[in-house]
Order: sequence, then C-alpha cells, then structure tokens
Amino acid sequence: MKKISGSIKNMTFSDWVYWGMALVPFAISLVFYSRLPEQVPTHWGEDNQINGYSSRNMAAFGIPAFMFLMAVMVNVIYRIDPKRENISRSRELKEITRWFVVLLAVMVQFVIVLSGIGMDINVGSMVSIPIALMFVAAGNYLPKWRQNYTMGIKLPWTLADEDNWNRTHRMAGYVWTAGGILMLIMGFFHLASLFFLVFMAMVLIPSVYSYLIYRKKLKGI
Repeated sequence: MKKISGSIKNMTFSDWVYWGMALVPFAISLVFYSRLPEQVPTHWGEDNQINGYSSRNMAAFGIPAFMFLMAVMVNVIYRIDPKRENISRSRELKEITRWFVVLLAVMVQFVIVLSGIGMDINVGSMVSIPIALMFVAAGNYLPKWRQNYTMGIKLPWTLADEDNWNRTHRMAGYVWTAGGILMLIMGFFHLASLFFLVFMAMVLIPSVYSYLIYRKKLKGI
C-alpha cells in the first residue's frame, strides 16, 4: 500500500492527464450505452463492411477494459525492462508509444460506438490515419532509440551488438517515416486494405539489413 501511495504522490500533471485519457473510452460507452443495440459491430473487412459483432456489454466495456490493460502493460514493461535507463533517455519515443495506445483506444471506441448507433463511417480511414501518423512520428525518433528489450527492432543480433542496433535503427527511421507517409496517403484515398503490405516492408527491410550487418561482421569483412 505504501508503494502504491508513493507512486500516486509522484504522479505528474501529465500522468494524471494520461490516465484520465485512458478512461475516456469507458466514458464514451456510458454516454451512448442506452442507444447501443444488443449486438454491436466490432469488426470490419477490407471492403469496410461489417463482418463481426459483439454483445453490447463487450463492445461498451470489454474492449475498453482490454485497451486499458494494454496501457497498463506498456507502462509496467517500460519500468521492468533491464535496460530501462536507455528507455528513459529516449523519452520522446517512449511517450509516443505510451500515448499511442491510449489515443488508439479512444479512436477505436468512437468508431465502435458511432457505428453501433447507426452512423455510416469509413472505419478503415478513421483507424488507419492515426496509425500512419504514429509511424511517421516514431520514425523521426527511431534513430535515437537506445538498446532495450521492449521497443524497437529486437533481433538476436541487434540485442547482442549495440553498433548493429544503432545502425539498424538509423536506417529503420527512414523506412518507418516513408512507410508512415505512404500509409497516410493510402488512408485518405481509402486504400487501407494495402496497409499490411506496407507494414511488412517496414518490418522486413530493417530486419534483413540488420542480418546483413551481422553476417558481414561474422565474416570479418
């Protein structure tokens, strides 16, 4: 209890705003709960058509609870990471990832509730555009992201070699920024169905680059 009390006392204004925002999805559900049908749309296909439903209680409170748990987990993992000092030194990217989870939860809940009460919305664009902006922002700070076990291009050779980590993340910064901009354009033109291909390229290109560095060092070239 003393640890919990101490943690609350050490919370900054930004922390209070953060956790307050994490509760907004529940508030959205409470406001619109009486207008939601028994079965609420919670999944959409690539054609932006509904292909999955959840019960009213699951849509209103189950999904926000899951997203809130994700926010808690992100903060806990950052605190227990063996290289947490490196994470603290990369404050901008840490804050981007923390806030992304919370803001995504708010966006997702708005989409679910608005769709549930009968509003015709383009779910793909509403969700994909914030994701694209996150990748653009993260890409700008990725080259400064120090070695850790929680976020970044975490491969055996990047975790074992700090030089490999730094070079991989410098290159990944350009790839993620370009990929995020491409996703943003695709989101505005309702081409969110192609997001997966862009995302795979954003993952594979830095990974292959990192492996090539590893193989080159292994051969002593």
